[in-house]
Amino acid sequence: MFHMTNDSHLFKRRDELERDGWYPVGGNRWKKGEAEALPLYEGKMVQAYDHRAANVVVNASNLHRPAQQVATTEAHHSNPAFVPAPQFYLNASDVDATTKAQWILAYKSITAPTNMRTMIAAMLPRSGLGNSMATLLPETTEHADAQLWLPLLLANLSSIALDFVLRQKVQGQNLNWFIVEQLPMIRPEQFETRIGNTTISDFIRNEVLRLSYTAHDLASFARDLGFDGPPFAWDAEDRRHRIARLDALFFRLYGLGRDDAAYVMDTFPIVREQDVSAHGRYLTKDLVLAYMNAIDAGDLTSIVQP
Repeated sequence: MFHMTNDSHLFKRRDELERDGWYPVGGNRWKKGEAEALPLYEGKMVQAYDHRAANVVVNASNLHRPAQQVATTEAHHSNPAFVPAPQFYLNASDVDATTKAQWILAYKSITAPTNMRTMIAAMLPRSGLGNSMATLLPETTEHADAQLWLPLLLANLSSIALDFVLRQKVQGQNLNWFIVEQLPMIRPEQFETRIGNTTISDFIRNEVLRLSYTAHDLASFARDLGFDGPPFAWDAEDRRHRIARLDALFFRLYGLGRDDAAYVMDTFPIVREQDVSAHGRYLTKDLVLAYMNAIDAGDLTSIVQP
């Protein structure tokens, strides 16, 4: 949405906003009378289903890469009022010229096939995006259900099954649009099939809501999905199980069996190494395979203990 070099004249640092008479009003927004300033998100601030993954801290003595990410702590994640510190802000009117959506689906456009994951996407609050990120917007908002498809799209993009295909296509560090538009996505009618008493689409929307709505600044996203409650508490163990269940579900939607899923999981060595270091085994793989069995039995609620 905004080029970090060509559009830099639009950007303001926090100290510049304060010097020019702006004041913070919460949710990472600043105001000056009727004018509003919004954060400029960069890829380094985001992880899967997490729009608060890192702050941007500027080290002026680092001439080549002064803006570095500092990972968000568990305590920060547990605070629904916490918002990540961006490097820059920009006028809301400049964002509105691109989209007036109150929340957006965005993904990192800088990647590599050797990363832990190639596609990293999340729901973001109303904000600008630097050119290390890209957004997917519906062609029209005339239909009331247009944005109901974005949670399904986020879950599809975040699935290990899709990531396996994507890393066969990515040769460099740029996740160009011509690559993204070729990806094999789940057909809309597949989401309307049922598992037990619920449609797959309703189940996925609920999971994406719980994984994404962990802070007040995404309240508009929750309201658009019909949820009026407070943000969901950040629980790393609960999130691990919900993401594994979604991965298991998408393996089935793509028509893959347990042996296929096990093979795909083994092609993610960094995920395996991190799991072995933290848990002594490839926990993500064990969870996904166990949840595939649960889904085959029509069970979307049990918590597996492999």
